[in-house]
Amino acid sequence: MQIEVRACAIVADALKMQRGVTIDDTMATLASWDSLAHMSVVLAIEAEIGRQLTGEEIASITSVQTVARLLEATGSSAKSAS
Repeated sequence: MQIEVRACAIVADALKMQRGVTIDDTMATLASWDSLAHMSVVLAIEAEIGRQLTGEEIASITSVQTVARLLEATGSSAKSAS
């Protein structure tokens, strides 16, 4: 659950969202998540995990759930908790 909360926060911050972002949100459900904003999301994830994402990883980011999976795969929850 911690990772899902962090993923929502990362996307909300990157998109400068006033309302809450949920784990079920996607590029299709968030009007502000366009191709330019996508790069802000990518940069926020990279800052969180401490490395650059691969092209394949960048292309796969289409939802908050995908962000959570990336954070989980890189062990970002330990970094966020500290």
